[in-house]
Amino acid sequence: MGKVIVFGAGLSGLGAKELLEKKGFEVYLVDDKNGISSEEGIRVINSEKIDFIVKSPGISWKVDLLQEAAKIGIEVISEIDLAYKYMNKGIKIIGITGTNGKTTTATKIYELLTAADLKVALAGNAGYSFAKLVADEIDLQYIVLELSSYQLENNPKVHPFIAGNINLTPDHLMRYENADDYYITKFNIFNNQDENDYILINTDDNEFERISEVLEERAQLNVKQRKVFLSKSTIGTVFVFESKVCVMKNMNEKIDNFIYENNDRIDKIVNEKAEIIIDIDEISLKGNHNLENALFIIGTGKILNIPNEVIAQFLKTTKALEHRLENFFLKKNTLFVNDSKGTNVESTIKAIEAFKNKIILIAGGENKKICNDELIKKINERVGFVYLIGETGAILAEEMEKIGYKKYKNLGTLEKVLVDIKENLDFEDSQTILFSPATASFDQFKNFEERGKIFKELTNKILRENQIER
Repeated sequence: MGKVIVFGAGLSGLGAKELLEKKGFEVYLVDDKNGISSEEGIRVINSEKIDFIVKSPGISWKVDLLQEAAKIGIEVISEIDLAYKYMNKGIKIIGITGTNGKTTTATKIYELLTAADLKVALAGNAGYSFAKLVADEIDLQYIVLELSSYQLENNPKVHPFIAGNINLTPDHLMRYENADDYYITKFNIFNNQDENDYILINTDDNEFERISEVLEERAQLNVKQRKVFLSKSTIGTVFVFESKVCVMKNMNEKIDNFIYENNDRIDKIVNEKAEIIIDIDEISLKGNHNLENALFIIGTGKILNIPNEVIAQFLKTTKALEHRLENFFLKKNTLFVNDSKGTNVESTIKAIEAFKNKIILIAGGENKKICNDELIKKINERVGFVYLIGETGAILAEEMEKIGYKKYKNLGTLEKVLVDIKENLDFEDSQTILFSPATASFDQFKNFEERGKIFKELTNKILRENQIER
């Protein structure tokens, strides 16, 4: 066959390399640490006949090698497109994106389908290479594919049977011109669906509705697929009524249509037209954000005809993912929570809202140049004390000072924070130490996983006793 460059030696790049070699291609791996250099890659594309380049998602389109490839006319594709090209098209894809909650939602959908004895795998941004999965040729019915905005750039050809965009809040503005540019990229997940497919719509997300209207005006919105509407109120197909998650018996209907058209009591309409899946107090993953995730999980389960009792039992017993509101350590009455995946403002706000007792927040990290106003407002309302670390420590301190909030220390590193906590906190108090940085980790750590791992290790090392299971 031909010659291909794989640009980037992370999980997606190595998976792409394995798949391509299995298909008979000669592969040049370009990675400044684990392959040939970018400079050598430029020499290769100018001296060899390269069929195409597979770009890892974290690499910017502006780097020299890709700019040179564009001049020469070499096609650049994503690992997602490569994997989709070679995958067994009899396998149905469940695609999940969004700003917050996509990893939890995608992983829990995968776990639910596993609990229902379906043959399913998880791939994409969840930490598993889609290309590697295809290369392994596993017998599957479904692939749950978590897709970040980076993976949805360049309008990949992947065709999800079910697709959901959980929510939209500003993020990754170092990469995109503005928030709308980022949001529109997320909508690429729907572009290849048809009338046989499903779209899960969060009707509580105003930005989703607004961007839908923008794309409709541009004639860029795919509206062929069957729509399942989700809401934390009495709206849509999957909805909440009197603290219970309900689903319409006919998933082509919306409860609010009957409410608006009928003078009967809502409870009578719900009784006749819907089924109760679970009381929200019984859902093991707590907080409004996890209720939002649960609606997507339930919607997917119902589309796939998974029995209500299986869905309910799963939601009652499933555990939080590592680094996502992870209760991992208890010292007397003080609970330590690792939410290192809180990489943006909205995620940290939701984390704060998930706790009712006194909160001591640890926040800060890479400067993503995002507005912190709503976070500062929430801190002022709900947080008893703030420890600051990383590049944004001084920025957050200045912004808190502007509104008169002075209950903070900017200590720079996690180790200094935990030493201060050990020396100054009364652990008999009922309180939560919440590590939710509200930004990325790259100023001090390789990624949010490493950041969360180090936080847990330091907590155990410095405070030592009474560890509890996650």
